[in-house]
Amino acid sequence: MLAEMWSFRGRYKILHMTWFAFFLSFVVWFNLAPLATQVKSDFGLEVGQIRTIAICNVALTVPARIIIGMLLDKYGPRITYSLLLMYAAIPCIAFASAQNFSQLVISRLALSIVGAGFVIGIRMTAEWFPPKEIGLAEGIYGGWGNFGSAAAAFTLPTIAAFLAFGSPGLNWRFSIAGTGIIAALYGILYYFNVQDTPPGKVYQKPQSARGMEVTTKKDFWFLMLMNAPLSIILGVLAWRLNKVGFFEQNVLYIVWTGLLGLYLFQA
Repeated sequence: MLAEMWSFRGRYKILHMTWFAFFLSFVVWFNLAPLATQVKSDFGLEVGQIRTIAICNVALTVPARIIIGMLLDKYGPRITYSLLLMYAAIPCIAFASAQNFSQLVISRLALSIVGAGFVIGIRMTAEWFPPKEIGLAEGIYGGWGNFGSAAAAFTLPTIAAFLAFGSPGLNWRFSIAGTGIIAALYGILYYFNVQDTPPGKVYQKPQSARGMEVTTKKDFWFLMLMNAPLSIILGVLAWRLNKVGFFEQNVLYIVWTGLLGLYLFQA
């Protein structure tokens, strides 16, 4: 496998194009961290506010991975990854255009969905590689893709400084918007250059998109326990947003009630 990896043909082409899709999704997902100090300075944010924005950056990633997984089962990795990359441009441009703290929070929440891209490439890799090679293939996909976070830290401040054209500070707006635009363009390229499965193989879709079924009381309580962290995390996020003045106390209670209702509905 290692000898053929650089051939960029067949399943190796799919692997390279997919790990780079994951790489770009991580660049987009982590494009705030290296520029956070400049964003904080430009908006005059308090420490608690910039930390809240950082939390929003991962807030919806877990529920988004569940939804993305359902879309992946129905439409396949080619369409799902392409749409996710094209979607990335919207919150990136919205964040880059933000004029106040509320707009920063909303756009960052929307951008946290991009972090769900990991699950798509896992399925794509599994479709194209045999069992004896899938471990190495997924290791390459995950390892090289995860490097996107480091690439964002290394390159975005330099790009932002260059785009400042000699003025003081960093042009973080163009830098962040640029990552989303590049991701969207690659999403289009990805759509026209990959396939869900190798020739002759049929993409297997689940017969039902319904939730998991349990058959014993033990499994029921275990599933309840597994569902709890998601609601708790979102509840803590709502509390954090209330603490920094994003919404009032009564809204916090409404959100908590909604999360409790959703949790009980899932049960």
